[in-house]
Amino acid sequence: MRYSKFFLFTFLAVGLLGVSGCAKKSIPGAAEKYEKNLKTLRPHYTYVEPVIEKPKEPEKKVPAPYRPTRQEEPLYITKRLEAVLDTMAEQNKSIRYITGFRVQLYVGNLRQEADAAKAYIYQVFPELNPTISYSQPTYRVKAGDFMYRTDAENYLAQIRQQYPAAVILPDRVEIKKGLQIRASADAPKY
Repeated sequence: MRYSKFFLFTFLAVGLLGVSGCAKKSIPGAAEKYEKNLKTLRPHYTYVEPVIEKPKEPEKKVPAPYRPTRQEEPLYITKRLEAVLDTMAEQNKSIRYITGFRVQLYVGNLRQEADAAKAYIYQVFPELNPTISYSQPTYRVKAGDFMYRTDAENYLAQIRQQYPAAVILPDRVEIKKGLQIRASADAPKY
């Protein structure tokens, strides 16, 4: 037994020393620090901003603005004004129609009454140029190409004596005819 105790004691002593000598000595939760300077191993680059040369544009010679002398000044302004007015006149000649007014004196289903209203306008106001339009089953008699509502109201008062249901409606009118109506209304009546 004595040998067995000694054997057991030695075995335990050798086992503890052997195990403790081979084990890594570390404290749980502590991280190892690894410090090695790798700066010398990293590549170094130097950035050079590229230079982009723009092609030189030829210098444009801007003519000095014309400055008229005091003697030429009114003539210079007149020429410019005439050029602008001529341009505006050409543009205005191309416009044929404008939103204006017409007097509608008859709306109904009877062709004979529409013809009678048209004939009345031809006899009393030949400058108004009446028209009949038909949209099934209705006939409409309209007269005049008035550019201004006041001109239409002047004729409306006279037309209502014969056709009390006459009204003024906005419509697309021809400018030349509208000017003729206004000129004939402005002319002295004998």
